[in-house]
Amino acid sequence: ASWAVEKAYGQVREERNPEREKVVAEMGRYLRANLGDPVAGQRVFKNFCAQCHTIYGQGAKIGPDITANGRSSFDQLLSNVFDPSLVIGPGYQVVTVVTRDGRNLTGLLGEDSDQRVVVKIPGGGEEVVVRNDVKYTRRSKLSMMPEGIENLLSRRDLADLFAFLSLDKPPSDPAATPIPGAPPVKPTSHLAPQGTRPQI
Repeated sequence: ASWAVEKAYGQVREERNPEREKVVAEMGRYLRANLGDPVAGQRVFKNFCAQCHTIYGQGAKIGPDITANGRSSFDQLLSNVFDPSLVIGPGYQVVTVVTRDGRNLTGLLGEDSDQRVVVKIPGGGEEVVVRNDVKYTRRSKLSMMPEGIENLLSRRDLADLFAFLSLDKPPSDPAATPIPGAPPVKPTSHLAPQGTRPQI
């Protein structure tokens, strides 16, 4: 089976692309100047990022749970989103398992024992291969997170997504504050209680 991400985003490279640093800097400038709506950003996360990531207990468990990972500062968040292969946590490297009957399984290694190999496949559960059926296994130096998210989401969605990810708690929590280095949150949706209108 061909890998869904590869079908959607083109060939997956084996080495990190140093050009990503420029994208990180460019997007950082853009997102500091264009503040989004964290409530709208929560929807972007749910529709896009939650296929692989969990935050505040919701989403899939393929990539890291980003409630407490990868958001210790705005700069770290920018780097993780726009240059995902710069730092890859253990267990999040892409692996390709080629079986004796010619199947190519690409995803994350869920288990690698004498008995079997388990590959976690984005959006498709996991594939279990009996150890004797494994022809070979190849590890990539790249993260499974697709590069080029700035081309997959609109600038509006990115601004909203970053407004959401830049808060240390869900936007519905009145105690939510921006993570270190993040621009201030637009006061509109955040401070007005849901369903109230300003008195005229």
